[in-house]
Amino acid sequence: MPSSTSLFRLVYQSQATPPFTAATLQALLRNARTHNQAHHLTGLLLYVEGQFLQVIEGPEPALSKLYNQIRQDSRHTEVGTISYEPIPARAFPDWRMGYALVSPAELKQATGFLPLAQSPGFAAHPPAELWELLRGFAQGVAVDE
Repeated sequence: MPSSTSLFRLVYQSQATPPFTAATLQALLRNARTHNQAHHLTGLLLYVEGQFLQVIEGPEPALSKLYNQIRQDSRHTEVGTISYEPIPARAFPDWRMGYALVSPAELKQATGFLPLAQSPGFAAHPPAELWELLRGFAQGVAVDE
């Protein structure tokens, strides 16, 4: 069992039911940022045409508890774990929840680094290229207001 001070990173992908409007996304982000700040969670959310790709970092059990809530949330379907692993440090330490509205091509590029066809929905160690792409989104287009 991990210690309560251990940091973990979760990456998951899901489909929104139904696709979110701009107002719905803003409400989701406000709630997520409030929750994440209170539970020492950070991360990045990418959204395009009803699809989410999210990175969440933080301590256990807060991270697992949040992910269980996400998986049970009726606003999501096809929730698939891409990666869940211990980490030495956060990639998004200053973001309660960064957000980027990306194009379908950008999301495909991000998920294209993952071996989803060989290992549906799970890659134990996403390649460094994915982290660089996500950091690029974070630096170039994402916001945490």
